[in-house]
Amino acid sequence: MKNSADPLPQGIEIGALSRIIRQHFADRIEQVIHPLGLTLGQWTVLRELKRTPGASASELARAAVHTPQAVSRLVRTLQEEGLVERSPARGRVVDNHLTAKGHKVMDETFTQIEARLAPALEKFDRANTEEFRRLSHLLIEALEDPA
Repeated sequence: MKNSADPLPQGIEIGALSRIIRQHFADRIEQVIHPLGLTLGQWTVLRELKRTPGASASELARAAVHTPQAVSRLVRTLQEEGLVERSPARGRVVDNHLTAKGHKVMDETFTQIEARLAPALEKFDRANTEEFRRLSHLLIEALEDPA
């Protein structure tokens, strides 16, 4: 992939590799969700609501790496599509939940996305997957550390 005679600095190489991996995953996810009329941003919000029912827009924004304003727009659109329902929670905070239709869409997309990724990921055994997860979390923690 890279010319070993002209190596990139470690941080730049890790960042570039992460971007390439992200793009490959995004491409496969979009192949599944676009026919359903979903954008990657909308699907990301739905995925986070599947993982964290009742999340507020600001909680979704942190998890989905979007601004709270962008997430609020995405949630409103998803609500209009019947995929998300909103309810008052704490003060001005609004809880967001998947509807039955939203759960069905997410279950279907998860199955289809896993099928699209399976050929590429069959090279990863359980140990590889756990090591990748461990190293990814280590990097995320290091990058989130304000020091």
